Amino acid sequence: MITLEDPRKATNQAMIEPTQQHFVVLGGGLAGLVAARELLRKGCRVTLIEKNAEVGGLARTFEQDGFRFDIGGHRFHSNNPSVVQWLKDLLKTDLLVVPRISHIYLNKKFVDYPIQFPDALSVFSPFKAMQMVVSYLSAKVTERGRQDISFEDWVVKRYGKALYRTFFQPYTEKVWGIACDQLAASWASQRIGIPSLLRVIKQAVQPTKDTPATAISQFYYPRAGFGMIPQALEKEILQTGGILHTSTTLLECVPLSSGFRITAQHEDGTCQTIQADQVISTIPVNYLLQSIPAELGSQEILRNYTLEYRDIVCLFVALNRKQVSTDSWTYFPLRNLIFGRTHEPKNWSAEMVPSDDYTSLAIEIFSSRNEPIWNMTDDEILAKVVEQMDEIGWIQKSDVHKSWVLRVPYAYPVYHIGYQEKLRAVKNYLGQWENLHLAGRTGSFHYMNSDGVIEDIFQLMETLFPEKNIEVKSLASVTGRWM
Repeated sequence: MITLEDPRKATNQAMIEPTQQHFVVLGGGLAGLVAARELLRKGCRVTLIEKNAEVGGLARTFEQDGFRFDIGGHRFHSNNPSVVQWLKDLLKTDLLVVPRISHIYLNKKFVDYPIQFPDALSVFSPFKAMQMVVSYLSAKVTERGRQDISFEDWVVKRYGKALYRTFFQPYTEKVWGIACDQLAASWASQRIGIPSLLRVIKQAVQPTKDTPATAISQFYYPRAGFGMIPQALEKEILQTGGILHTSTTLLECVPLSSGFRITAQHEDGTCQTIQADQVISTIPVNYLLQSIPAELGSQEILRNYTLEYRDIVCLFVALNRKQVSTDSWTYFPLRNLIFGRTHEPKNWSAEMVPSDDYTSLAIEIFSSRNEPIWNMTDDEILAKVVEQMDEIGWIQKSDVHKSWVLRVPYAYPVYHIGYQEKLRAVKNYLGQWENLHLAGRTGSFHYMNSDGVIEDIFQLMETLFPEKNIEVKSLASVTGRWM
């Protein structure tokens, strides 16, 4: 925990004027850290509260015995030049450019991902491939009037039932733990970037030079893991007079006639009260509602409009071999496999392993706290994953050098059908306090990749300080495709 008495901050106290606005930032993930840093650069007082022992949230890098693992493997790519330049200025020479190579395991073969047609059809028999093409073409007539309510509706309407059942449904249901007819269509419209099959067929028959790209070919990546970004932000926050409280739990966020009274509990059990002029919340919306006094109606909103988040289990495996594949990511949609996606950190940066004699895999298992996999022991998870990877020829049991398991709650907002109405009700309730701001993926309940999170904070700064902002051109940022 960093306190006011911390000697590292003593020389910076003169920078803070009593008349400055005091912002309390809830949550020390990427959104919270970017917000704190930008607020300090605008001359505000900032106190950041983080529940975990270290900052970074999903953007942190797990390090053990010379092996480094990101939680999920975060590429950085943006169509917004201001966001890209912001990252370059922050990390300078520590930023690498990495080629994107991804595959998906279909019908016991690995094909390019994002899915490319007709290559993806080649792993199936001619009869099966023809069924998919016919299904796609017939959907243009039979599904034309289908309403876009669920993920299933959106995909079937555009690609047909055969492609939906083969390519879209298995992995999507694995990620979210719910049926595709319960997932809102807005998820599909935000994430699916597969081009028109008809256009691809035409391209295969008569190639043109201006074929649109379906995925980026390279991305930025910090030399020693994505956690270098939150580490650099933390350093700047401390150097410019910010206060960081880690291992600290939010107890109360009490609206006042002017500002808020924040009560937080430190790891040693002591409580601290902080007066804030403004609050930026990047924590789960349910936690924020829980902290607001019940007499203000917060618990009724929480009961009636609870928003759901998806959790993940990360299995990090160090391997006694030099390489598993050349992939940035590899996707495994089969339902019988408990893992859904892997990435090989060494392929992103050589510094992610202690020596070239080793490689490693970061393995994502999509499981929430009420599901059986979450409650398995670490050894059981390792044994099951390695057994299945051995069976499909991915790695052998004898390759395993060491392993670690990390359970990550509140990883992704879940877009259940009807979530928009719930989110609208929650935001309308919280919107009665104009000095309370929701930000980031978790805090605003909006799925964004890291570049989208940074742009979200830029836009918040424009709103809060229009006269102090350099022009930040807001583009329709490409924050990734179907996971």
